[in-house]
Amino acid sequence: MRFLGSIRMAVPLLVIIAGVLGWGTLYEARFGTASVQRDVYRSWWFEGILGFLALNLAVAALQRYPWKRHHLPFVLAHIGIILILVGGILGGLFGVEGQMIIPEGQAQKTLRLLDNVIVVRNPKSGAERVIPTRFETRAWVQEPVFSVPIALEDQPFTLAVDKYYPDAVSSEQITNDGDTENPAVEVMLEQAPVHENVWLFARDPARFGVGWGQGHVLFLEPATSQELQALLATPAADASERGTVSITLPGENTQAVDLSVPERLGEPIPIAQTPYTVTFKDYFADFTITDQGISNRSDEPNNPAVAFVLTGPEGSDAHLLFAFHPDFPSMHAREHLIPVQVSYQHPAGSRLPPNAFAVLLRRKGDLIALLTDEAGARQVIDPLEIGKAYAHEGLEASVTVTQAFERARLAQEIKNRSQEVRAEMLHVALRDDKDHSAQAWIGADQPVELSLGPHMLQVEYRRATREMPVTIKLIDFRKTDYPGIQMAAEFESYVQLSDMERGTILMRNISMNKPLKYRGYSFFQSSFIDGPVQTTVLSVRSDPGTPLVYAGFIIVIAGVVAMFILRARSTGSVQKKRASR
Repeated sequence: MRFLGSIRMAVPLLVIIAGVLGWGTLYEARFGTASVQRDVYRSWWFEGILGFLALNLAVAALQRYPWKRHHLPFVLAHIGIILILVGGILGGLFGVEGQMIIPEGQAQKTLRLLDNVIVVRNPKSGAERVIPTRFETRAWVQEPVFSVPIALEDQPFTLAVDKYYPDAVSSEQITNDGDTENPAVEVMLEQAPVHENVWLFARDPARFGVGWGQGHVLFLEPATSQELQALLATPAADASERGTVSITLPGENTQAVDLSVPERLGEPIPIAQTPYTVTFKDYFADFTITDQGISNRSDEPNNPAVAFVLTGPEGSDAHLLFAFHPDFPSMHAREHLIPVQVSYQHPAGSRLPPNAFAVLLRRKGDLIALLTDEAGARQVIDPLEIGKAYAHEGLEASVTVTQAFERARLAQEIKNRSQEVRAEMLHVALRDDKDHSAQAWIGADQPVELSLGPHMLQVEYRRATREMPVTIKLIDFRKTDYPGIQMAAEFESYVQLSDMERGTILMRNISMNKPLKYRGYSFFQSSFIDGPVQTTVLSVRSDPGTPLVYAGFIIVIAGVVAMFILRARSTGSVQKKRASR
C-alpha cells in the first residue's frame, strides 16, 4: 500500500513535467531557445520539480528494502532515473552555457552567457554596476515593472525600465522646430532603379555623411570663412600625419601647446614646464559608431578623431575631439576637472575624399555643393538649389537636396514587430536624489550616454559575461557552399587553445560534429558571421552533471537487460517444473 501511495505521488509529478515541457515548447517557439533555457529549463522551480520526483523515486525504491534478486531490474531502473534527474539538476544549477564570437585572426577569452544584464558605468572613473535582468518572463505584455536603486562612487541613482520590446524596429521623424541650431539636410540618392533618402546632420560626427558605392555624400559646416575657402580651393599635397591637438592650460598668459598625434599610442607625454601629461589612447581616421560600438571604418581620413587623457594635479580628464566637428565637445558638455581649451586640426580638414558630393553650409539657409572625382578634382555648384537633381559620374548617381533645416529636431519612434527575440530594445530612465532625470531607448550591445545633472553615465544592455580559464584564437575559418548557391554546406574553425595556467597550447579543428573538449568545457561549431573578416560563433558548454546522466542511462539499460535475463530464467524454470510433472 505504501508503494502504491508513492506511485500515486509520482504520476501527478510526471503529468506536471509533461505539461511544463509542452508549455516550454510553445515558449521556445515564441521567444527563442535562449529564453526557454533561461526562464524554464534552468529555473529554480523546474529544478525543484525534478528534485521532488527524484526524492519520490528514492522513497519508492527504499520501501521494497531489503531487496531480493527479482527486485534487481526495479532497483536499477530507479537508481538510473534518479542519477539522470540529479545530473540534470546539477547541470541546471552549476552548468555554464554561452557563446564565443571570434573574428578571424583574433583571440577571445570572454564567454557570453545566456542571461542578460544592464550595465551602468561612469566613463570617467570606470566605476560600474551590473544588474541582472529577466525581461523575457514579462515579454507577454512588453511592459515590465523594473526599478532598482544603484550607487556609483557614493552617488545614489534609481534605474527604471518601463518597456521591453523583443523585436523592435525604430523609425524617426525630423522637424524644423528644435530648441537650438542643428543644421540638417535631406538628400535623395538615385541610381536606377534604386533610390534612397537619408538625413545628414552637420554637427553630428556619426551622421554628417554616408557612403554610397565607392564614394561619399557629406554635409559640412565650416566654422569660419577661411575653412570654407580651404575646402573650395585646390588642396595641397596630402599629408600623412595624424594631425595636431592644441591645449591651452589653466593660468594667466598661458599659450597653446601643440602636440602631434603619435603613431605609438598609450605612452604619457609630459608637457614641458608644467605638471601635466597627455596620453593619446585612440586615433580614428574614419570614426564611426556601429552595433558593436565605436570603430574605425577605413584608413582614409574621412572623419578624423582622437581620444586622449589629460592628467594633472586636479586629476584626469578624458577628451574625444573631431577634426571636422570642433563644436562637438561643447554640444556634449561634460564636467572636467581641469579647465582647459582643446582643439584638433587634421590635414584632411582642407580636403575631401574622392568621389564625394559635399553640401557646404555657407551661412543660414545658403548652401554650396562641392563635387570631387576619383582624382580629387573639384566642381563647385554655387548656389545649390533645393529640389534640383545633380549628376555625379563618380557615384554613378544623381543627388538631390530635398529639404534643409536650420533647427532640426530628431524624434525616434520605437515599435515592436513580433514576440520573437530578434532585436531587443528597452526604455530606461535614470533619476537621482536631486530630481535630475534622463531617459533613452537602448538596444542590445548598443551603449548610450545619459547626462544626469553633473554626471555623465553610460548605460548598456548586453549578455552577461564570464572569463574563461583558456583563450581561443581563430587561426582560420573555412566554409564550403552548396554548388551554385551561397548557402553553407559545411564550415569549420581552425583554432589555437592557450591555457597559461597549465602551460598548454593546442591546435584543433572544430566542426559541426567534432567539438573541442578541454577541462570540462566543450566548444561546438554553432554558426558564423559573413563579412570582410570571417567570424566564427562557438557554443560553449560545461555541465558537471553529464557523467551522472551518462551513468544513469547505462544503469537503466542494465536494468532492462537484467529484467529480460531474470524473466528468461523464470520462464525456463517454470517450463522445467511442468516437464517434470
